Amino acid sequence: MWFDLHRHLEGSHSPRALLTVARAFDLRHPTFFDAARGDFRTEAELATSLVMAAPSDDANVFYACIVKARAAYVSIAAIRALCVLAFEEAAQDTDGFEMRLSLFSMTRTLLENQRGSWRDVPPVRFAEDFARPILTAVSSARDEVQAATGKPMLLRLGLSRTFESAAHYDALADMVKEHAAALVGLDVLGIVTGADTEPLPEGLLRVLERLRPALPDLTIHAGEFAGHASVDRTLALGVRGIGHGIHSLQSPATLERLAREGVTLEVCPSSNHLLLPSALARLGHAMPLASLQRAHVHCVLGSDDPTPMGTTFQRELQVAREGGVDMARLQADVARRWAQLQR
Repeated sequence: MWFDLHRHLEGSHSPRALLTVARAFDLRHPTFFDAARGDFRTEAELATSLVMAAPSDDANVFYACIVKARAAYVSIAAIRALCVLAFEEAAQDTDGFEMRLSLFSMTRTLLENQRGSWRDVPPVRFAEDFARPILTAVSSARDEVQAATGKPMLLRLGLSRTFESAAHYDALADMVKEHAAALVGLDVLGIVTGADTEPLPEGLLRVLERLRPALPDLTIHAGEFAGHASVDRTLALGVRGIGHGIHSLQSPATLERLAREGVTLEVCPSSNHLLLPSALARLGHAMPLASLQRAHVHCVLGSDDPTPMGTTFQRELQVAREGGVDMARLQADVARRWAQLQR
């Protein structure tokens, strides 16, 4: 069985899905609708603004694709419709998957699309009147598609290291605890500029501490845009998985610790190729996944953000095979990690 164990919801809205929802809800946003022509764009036209055309060390190129797709987050109903399509497409692509849900980001975007400002919304109202309905909509969409397809689908709550408002995050955490049964764990993600590109703000760490009794399985994006020290710092938090982590290859000591502690790296080949071209060149590893396997590190495979990456999970499997990855070992590590997620 091949499970996609690193996939983000906001990066899983295909041009087809977005146009389906845009037409259903008459969303005449310039992203979806050509006013001069008086008609909705074609899938091919929309893809030009949603899919990265070439590798780039500028993460903003990737982020711009995500922002474009978010223009469809105009109502709870529209978000749910998008989620149904995202889960259906993921089910067609995999034997099962874990989807990362960036609830704060989705809530902030919904408020921006409806009102223009989210900071003016009191934290408790932000969580109760907007975030809770989104979480309920995503969970129910997952349940609907899982029942229809028979394929297992897990949801993981993603919390961004951008950490825009401690009060809003705290209110969100209080609400999320009531929905822990619908989630499999926590993830820290986010693109940050500055000296520390993968920070762990103290306020965010406190939120994680509050949520971990209910959601103990923690993964953190680390060693992606930053060096192996980011992975070392992450390991101190008792994580079960690390998103990407390819800069672990800089340090034999980090690799040895990953192997000894049994932490799983979630490696996404197309994402690394597109977002980290210079880093891969410096590391001298065209296929980090194969190199990590040789260092006896547990690894699983992910599509990350399939729409902006222009990929599918089946494509990631093909890339891994062609890149010399030990597929039997990879499948064993996938089964191992999936079993952990069922506990």
